[in-house]
Amino acid sequence: MNLDALLAKVDIERLYQNVLKLEGVKHPLDTPDRLRETGDAIAAQLASYGLPVRGQEFRLDGWDDTFRNIEAWIGDESRPAAVLINHYDTVSTTPGANDNAAGVAVMLEAARVLAAERDIPPIRFVSATLEEGLPPTSKARIRQSALAHGLTDSRGRYTSFRAAKVLKSHANLTWEGIQAGKSHRQALADARMTLQDQMTDALSEHLKTVEAAHDGLTTASAIGVTGKIGSGRWVDEAVATGKKIAFAICLDEIGTTSKKPHSQSLPDGVSYGMMQTYKVDTERQMGDWAFVLADPAAARIGHAFCGYCKRDSIDLAHAFFQMPDFETIAARYPQAFGSDHAPFWRAGIPAIFAFDTANWRNPYGHSMADTIDRLDFEHITKITKATIATLIDPSLRS
Repeated sequence: MNLDALLAKVDIERLYQNVLKLEGVKHPLDTPDRLRETGDAIAAQLASYGLPVRGQEFRLDGWDDTFRNIEAWIGDESRPAAVLINHYDTVSTTPGANDNAAGVAVMLEAARVLAAERDIPPIRFVSATLEEGLPPTSKARIRQSALAHGLTDSRGRYTSFRAAKVLKSHANLTWEGIQAGKSHRQALADARMTLQDQMTDALSEHLKTVEAAHDGLTTASAIGVTGKIGSGRWVDEAVATGKKIAFAICLDEIGTTSKKPHSQSLPDGVSYGMMQTYKVDTERQMGDWAFVLADPAAARIGHAFCGYCKRDSIDLAHAFFQMPDFETIAARYPQAFGSDHAPFWRAGIPAIFAFDTANWRNPYGHSMADTIDRLDFEHITKITKATIATLIDPSLRS
């Protein structure tokens, strides 16, 4: 197989059209019909390429709706498969062009290109639901509490500047507590107590409701519970049924870049010296590269992906960060569990995560400004090509 000829089949216009069709709020509380319709559309598009498709349906306690992951595959199911995973839901406040229509678009284009080829090694294409945040039962309870305490209006907007300011400080303090190793509930409670003199009684009571929704959760145990719910269900089923998985590639928030100096920051505890970089301007700190994370089991997958990025026909600037073991990630780098690769890491399945560094570069995440016009489709095209090359690399299945 001529790899460069295969990669030349990736069509930037198709990537654009995929995002254009997928853009829009897809949320279990606010737009459940759109969430279901998007799952239907992804399944139909995968089927149109001649691939077998199934919906993995599941229910959540206290909620009437059925949720569904979409899965399609190429090749012999009895052999170890590579998994390309993404999520198709959004938070309630964004059309989600980058988070994560772009990731779904890459999966669809990779499936289209590879479905037309012969002798492709086994690949599973998985688009998961409910990656974003708490289960809908908890989201509904917290939303009702905020409304009942007069903190938000019927459109979910804070009713006072004071509430908005204090809750932002509370979120920052909570995250600092989680990074320090506290349980989610303890971090939330400590943040509330720190800010108690700035709070109204109503705000304090509301935050107790938020704390209750996180009871018993740690950074590690929250995977698949307060986010990554669909992918967690998929991985749990795969392990229980003995599906053979060689490795996984997760794509989420891949499409924003910036050529402005100092447009790029880094997560706490991470420096450029800890990474292997290619065409990353660390001096001017421009946000024009892909960030690739790998757990220890996926080291060679990460190196292979980055090796393909350096290919003349791809030439994707990137930084590769080799993560430590799962327990150390949970203790020192909890932000690294931020997408659908986390359930694979928890299960001991090799997985890499490619993204644009999210809020360390992009100020529009989880907002109404996450729209198609802010995406860099040349960058997304390069990620698509590196992903395809890695998925079909036979050396990564031995």
